[in-house]
Amino acid sequence: MTRKPFFIYKSSAGSGKTYTLSKNYIRLALKSKNNYKKILAVTFTNKAAEEMKSRVLQMIHDIANGEEKDLIIEFSKFYKVSPEEIILRSNNLKSKILHNYSYFSITTIDTFFYSIIQSFTRDLKFRGKFNIEMDLDFVANEVVNNFLTTIKKGSYISRWLTDFSKDKIINGKDFLINNELVKMVKNLFSEEFKSLSNDFPSTDISKWVDELKKEIYLVKKNFEKKIKSQSLKILELLKKDGYDVNDFKFKEKGVFGYLNNLSIGLINSPGKRVLSCIEDNSNWINKTNQKKEEIISLIERSVKSELLILIQFFDDEFLKYNTAIELRNNIYSFGITGILKNQVRKYRDENEVILISDISELLYEVIRDDNIPFVFEKVGNTFKNFLIDEFQDTSHYQWKNFKSLIEESLASGDENIIVGDIKQSIYRWRGSDSDIMENVVSSDIENDLQNITHLNTNWRSGEKIISFNNMIFSSLNRYINQNIISDHIGKIYNKSLVQKTSDKMRNKGYVEIVFEENKEDKINAAKKYTIESIKKIQDNGYNAGDIGIIVRDNKDAKIIAEVLIEESVNNSKYNYNHVSADALEMKTAPIVGFFISIFNYFSNFRDRLALSEIVHFYYIHVLNSDNSDHYSLSNEEKLNLLPTQFKNNLFSISRLPIYDMVEELIRIFKLQKIKNQLPFLQAFTDLILEYKQSKGKEITSFLDWWEKNGNKKLSLSSQNNAIQLITIHKSKGLEFNFVIMPFFNWTLDNDSRGGKEKLIWVNLNSFNKKFDFFYPLKYKSSHPKTLFESSYINERKKAYEDNLNLMYVSFTRPKLGLLINAEKMIREDIKNVSDVLYSSLKDNLKDNSFISGKIINVNNSHFKKVYHLNNYPSYSWRDRIRIRTSSEKGIDFDNINRGKKIHDILYFINNYNDLNKGIEIAESKNIIEKKEKKFYKNFFYNLLHIKNIRKFFSPKDTSFNEVEILSKNGDIYRLDRVVEMGDNLIYVIDYKTGEIRDSYLKQIDNYKKMLSEIYLKEIKGVIIYVDLNQTIEI
Repeated sequence: MTRKPFFIYKSSAGSGKTYTLSKNYIRLALKSKNNYKKILAVTFTNKAAEEMKSRVLQMIHDIANGEEKDLIIEFSKFYKVSPEEIILRSNNLKSKILHNYSYFSITTIDTFFYSIIQSFTRDLKFRGKFNIEMDLDFVANEVVNNFLTTIKKGSYISRWLTDFSKDKIINGKDFLINNELVKMVKNLFSEEFKSLSNDFPSTDISKWVDELKKEIYLVKKNFEKKIKSQSLKILELLKKDGYDVNDFKFKEKGVFGYLNNLSIGLINSPGKRVLSCIEDNSNWINKTNQKKEEIISLIERSVKSELLILIQFFDDEFLKYNTAIELRNNIYSFGITGILKNQVRKYRDENEVILISDISELLYEVIRDDNIPFVFEKVGNTFKNFLIDEFQDTSHYQWKNFKSLIEESLASGDENIIVGDIKQSIYRWRGSDSDIMENVVSSDIENDLQNITHLNTNWRSGEKIISFNNMIFSSLNRYINQNIISDHIGKIYNKSLVQKTSDKMRNKGYVEIVFEENKEDKINAAKKYTIESIKKIQDNGYNAGDIGIIVRDNKDAKIIAEVLIEESVNNSKYNYNHVSADALEMKTAPIVGFFISIFNYFSNFRDRLALSEIVHFYYIHVLNSDNSDHYSLSNEEKLNLLPTQFKNNLFSISRLPIYDMVEELIRIFKLQKIKNQLPFLQAFTDLILEYKQSKGKEITSFLDWWEKNGNKKLSLSSQNNAIQLITIHKSKGLEFNFVIMPFFNWTLDNDSRGGKEKLIWVNLNSFNKKFDFFYPLKYKSSHPKTLFESSYINERKKAYEDNLNLMYVSFTRPKLGLLINAEKMIREDIKNVSDVLYSSLKDNLKDNSFISGKIINVNNSHFKKVYHLNNYPSYSWRDRIRIRTSSEKGIDFDNINRGKKIHDILYFINNYNDLNKGIEIAESKNIIEKKEKKFYKNFFYNLLHIKNIRKFFSPKDTSFNEVEILSKNGDIYRLDRVVEMGDNLIYVIDYKTGEIRDSYLKQIDNYKKMLSEIYLKEIKGVIIYVDLNQTIEI
C-alpha cells in the first residue's frame, strides 16, 4: 500500500502536537546522512522555534544514548534496520547538526520568508538598499505625523478630519484624532486589507467620496420622499372619513401610529403589527369599536392596496436605503483610509523599508508564477520536507506561499506534515484563519495524498479537568440561541473532540467554578478570589511557580498585579512574587513619574509644574503626608520642603550621568523604603542602565526617547518560583499545575472594550455597479439590515468562534487545578462566556458553585521559604567603586549589575587571546572581585570557544570596543563592538544577557543604518546572547 505523503494531524490541547512534529522531524532526518539539511520546520514565534529546536535535540540525544526505547523500536521498524543502527544514525545526526548548526532549519515563518525576500530585491523592483521594519507601531505613528503636517487649512482633507472627529466625539469614542488615525493605519497593515487593497481606490479618492456622497444623498432622498408621500396618502384616506388614531388598534403603537411616524420622517421597516393588518382586516381595529364595519369596508376598498404598495416598496428598497445610511456614517473613514494608504506607500519608498507585515504578500508575488526551483536556487537550499506547527494560526498568504512549496515537494513523493487545532485559533486579528486548516487545505491538496490523524489523548491534564472540559465543550452549540451561529460552532465543538486521559493522570485534577452574584463589586470580588485561591493552593504544599493567573487583557492583568504587590508587602507567609510582561506600564507608577519630573526640572529649573510634582511625590509617598499647601508656593519655597542634600547639590546632581543620577536620588530621597514601589524602582533602574549602555547618558535625550517609548511594561520577576500573570493569548502553548481565572466575563460577540472597533470590508458594487471597490463598515452587534447581511453574519460567526476559543485555550492550560471566578447569569439570552458556563452547569451547582475532584496535598518539604523584595540597596556614585551590592534575605541583588560586569569585561577583550588580560584589568578596576575571577574566566573561556562567537574575536581582524556614534538627530549611541573583516565587510555586534527579544533586532538594525552612512562597505549586524551561547545575524 502506497504511503500517503501529506500528513495532517488534527489535535486538541495537551495531545502532543510538538512531540509529534519533533518525532517526525527526527524520523525524516534519520533517513540519510544529510537529510536534516532538506527539512524545514516552522512555527510562529521565536520562542516556539527555540523550544522545538531544544525538544528535537534532546530527543536525538536520548535516542543516541539508547534511552527512548519506544522511538528506537518505532524507527527501526519504519526503516527496517536494527535498533543499533538507529542509535548509530542518531549519534551521527547529533554530531552533524551541532557542527553544521546553520542547516538545522527550525525557524519562524516570517524568518524563512524574509530569507527568501532578501534574495529577491531586484525581482521585486526595489531601488537600492532596503531594510525590514519590524516596529509597526512606530511606522503607524510616523505615517500619521507626516500626514498631519501636510494638511492645509480649509482643504477637503481638513474638512473630512473635522467631520470625522465630530462623529467620534458624538459616539463617545477617542477625541484625540491622532489615536484614531493610528488605528486606521494599523488596519492597512492587516492581511485582510492587503488581500483587497487592489480593489480599493488609490487615486482620485476625493472624486470617489464626492460621487458616493451624491449617490447616498439621492438614494436617501428618493426613498424618504416615496415613503412620506405613500404614508400621507394612506393617512388621508383614513382621515377624510373622520377617523383618527383612537379608532385603531394599539393607537400610537399600532398601524396608524406607524404611518404617522413615516409621514414625519421617522422611518423604520414594518413590524409584526403592521404586517398582520395585511393578513387580517380585523387587526386594524379593536373588536369593541362601533365603527368596525365601516372602517373594514374602507380598508378593503382602498387602504389595504395602498399599504401593500408601501410594504412592497420597503421590501424592494429598504435594504438599499439602510445601506446608504451606514455608508454615510463611514464616508470620511473611507476617504481618510485612501489617503493614509498612499501615505504608507510614500513612507516605504522614502525610507526604503519593507514592513514586516508585507513579507508574506511580497513572497507570494514571487512564488505564484510557479518558479519554485528558481526560488530555492536563490535561497541556496532545496528543502524536500516541510513541517508546519500550530497550523491553525496560518494566514491565507502564508498558506498560498507554502502551498506552492508543498505541492512541488509532494510531486516528488516527499513527506510534508501540518499539525494544528482549530479550537486554539485565537490570532485572527493578525491574519490567521481556522478555515484554512478545516476546509482550504483539503480542497487545495489532492485527497489521495492526504493522511489525516486525530490526536485525542490529553497527556497534560488530570482526569477531572479533562472530564469537565469534555462535558462543557462537546455541546457548546446547545447554548447559542442563533441557529446560524450555533451550526458554525457545532462544526468546531462537538462530541468528536472528547479526549482520553493518560494513565498517569487518572483520578487527578480539581475544578472549582464560583458564580458571583454581586455585579456591583466585580473587581474586589476578583481580587479576593485570587488571593484566597493562591492561599488554598500554597496551603496544600505547592509553590508560587505552580500557579498561572490567566486574564483576558492587560487591564485585568494590571488589577491583579496591583493586589499581588500589595499582598506581598503585607503578608510574608505566602509567596506572591510573580512574573508578568503584560500587567503594568512603568509610566503609570508614581516613582517613575517622580524621576521623569526630576529630569524635566533638571532640564529647566524654571519648570514650576515639575517641581510641584516632585514635592507632591515626596510628601505623599516618602513622608506619608497629605499636605497639598505647596502648590501656591514659589520655586524657592518648594525647594525648602525637599531634602537638604538635594537642595544644596542641585547643580552637581543634575550634571551626573543619568544612571549615577538615579542612584543618587534613590539614596537622597530614601526611595528604597517605599515597599510597594520597589518592583517599579528596580525595573526603571534596569531600563536606565540599558539606555545608558546603548544610547547615551544625557537626560535630555532620554526624555525625548521616553516620550516615544514610555509605554514599557514592567516585568515583575525573573525567578523560577513565581506566579505567572499572563493574558490568554500569551498563555497558548504553556501549561501550569494550577490556573486561576479571576475575571471570566468577556463577550461572545466582538469585544468593544477599550474603544475597539471591528471593521468589515464590503464591495459596493451591490449598492451601485459604478462603485466596484471595497469600503469599510463598522461592525455592529445590532446587525443593521443592509445589502451586506452575509458580511455581518460571517463576522459574528467568527467573533463567537474567537471568544469561545479563548475559553477553550484558558480551560486547557492546567495540569492539576482549574479555579474560576465567574458571573451568575441573570438574563435570559446568552451574551458572554460566563453565561455559557452557567447554562452548562446550572443543574449541577450547589450554593452557586461547581466543584469536582480535590487538590492533592503534596509533601511540604519542597515548599520553599518566601522572601519578598523589602529593600533596594543604593549607593552614592562616589562610593560605588568600593562597595559591592549585598544579598539580603536570599535575593541576589548582584544580578542587577551582572549584565554591566559582562559588558565591562568584554570592553577589555579585543580578541580571544586577551581573555586573561581582560579579567585582570576588570579586577584591578574593581569591576569584579577576586573571588569572582574564576567564574568569569570560565564563563568567557566557554563563550569565546563557541564557533559562531569566536570568529568575531579573531586577532587577524581589526576591532573596536565601545564605539560612540553621533546620529543625525544628535543622539549619541554606544556600539558594543565593531569588527572589520577583510576589505569589504564590517560587523556591528551587540551583547545581550537574558532572553531573546524582538526589540533587539530593531536596535541592531538601527546600528547598521548608522554605520552604513559612515562606511562604504557591507554592514552586517550580530546579537550575541552571552547567557544562551547563541548568535542572531541580520
